[in-house]
Amino acid sequence: MKKADERGFREYSLSGNQYRLLIQVGTPLAIFALFNGLFTVFDTIMASHIGTLDVSTVSYMSQLRMILNALGSGLITGSMILVNRAYGAGDEERTGILLNALVRLIMMLSIIFILMIPFVPMLLSLIGTPEEFIEEGTPYFRILLLATAINFINLLYINIEKARGNTKIIMLANITTMVIKLGLSALFIYVLEKGIVHIALATLITYFLFALYSLSRLFDKESIFRIRPALVLHGQKGYEGRLLGISYPVAIEDSAFSLGKTVVNSLAAAYGATMIGALGISNSMCGIAAGFENGFSDASSAIVSQNYGAGRYGRTVGTYKANLVVSFLACLAAMLVIYAVDDPLIRVFATSRTGLDASFMDMIKRVFIYDSLSSFGIAINGAGMDFLLGLGRTRITLALNFTKIFILRIPVLLLLQRFISDGATALGIMMMISNCGIAIPTTIICIIIARGLLLKEKEGAAADDDGEDGAHHL
Repeated sequence: MKKADERGFREYSLSGNQYRLLIQVGTPLAIFALFNGLFTVFDTIMASHIGTLDVSTVSYMSQLRMILNALGSGLITGSMILVNRAYGAGDEERTGILLNALVRLIMMLSIIFILMIPFVPMLLSLIGTPEEFIEEGTPYFRILLLATAINFINLLYINIEKARGNTKIIMLANITTMVIKLGLSALFIYVLEKGIVHIALATLITYFLFALYSLSRLFDKESIFRIRPALVLHGQKGYEGRLLGISYPVAIEDSAFSLGKTVVNSLAAAYGATMIGALGISNSMCGIAAGFENGFSDASSAIVSQNYGAGRYGRTVGTYKANLVVSFLACLAAMLVIYAVDDPLIRVFATSRTGLDASFMDMIKRVFIYDSLSSFGIAINGAGMDFLLGLGRTRITLALNFTKIFILRIPVLLLLQRFISDGATALGIMMMISNCGIAIPTTIICIIIARGLLLKEKEGAAADDDGEDGAHHL
């Protein structure tokens, strides 16, 4: 992308209609997230086709992988706050320095992940992974580790395209690679009749192909957001510390969130290994709606950072308000569609090579009844979290996510297990309480901060007026 186009979007971000801006930038991300959710569902269906234990293994290992992935995604997401501020302020040189310092950190993290691959069995045993998951899960997780290391470059590219409002490319590139992944998975599972290891292999191949495309875009000499090898290898001192300082709460937050899910899976295993699969399937179904609305919410974070960096505090708050409305309506529309097809979809999930498992189907339904209601809480909370993230209030988002997992989720499940004998019902209610309950403190904090920003802008305007009056008197 040429610098002129990037500068043009910056002006649009700082002055355009906020609802139109959010919908224009967020719609491709929402469509991508919708497809991503659908492909996650298809992946789960394929794992279910192999067997109920296999889908439970995939659900468990996926949460472990998300803990590690969160380290990279948190680093990138948090660091892009500073990159977006520099971009919003029109400081192109600082934008490039920060971006290339981030690339250096990503390379270091990827190397660490690759070095972990030989030690996967030991790591799985140390965290108390159920024995029935370790044998097949070890080669599966090894491949996912390599895929995760490669995917960091894709996450960087996606965040850069988001920063410059070029989200249609994100949508098209991601959908193309996901179609490739789905085709490979279908070939491995239905035609060649392979196991879950080949689902991970399909993921690795897809991420690698996407990384080739991402790198070709990231080395574009016409772009403000380009990789410059000299800056990557010999960057200015101090910038890595600033990036880590703002991003470590995001990385810890995302990792803790995934760790919390792993703990929940361990607690769910008390009802049997297949209960993990039922919870994972319900989460995947609800994740379609959550992902769709999160596309708009995701777009708002970069816009908030850019306006905040430019000192446009009123527009910063206005972006949060627009995001609340758009995200909630997007979630409502998506959930209405899911409710219309939930029964046949659950039936597909409960059908494997050996036929329909009626008890597993009923288990998924009982989780989904309550879990689905939490989607609306996710929409409201997500709008607030992206507002706080855009402002760089990463310690607050860390505290809120810890509250969600370690106060409103795990302790609540332990309490429910004492009074509700049905594990599926207890898990569904836990999801509803945690996802809806956290939206309350998040919204209160956002309102307090928003009022402070509006007051700051009002005081700035008053100071400008006083300056003009003084000039007239002179």
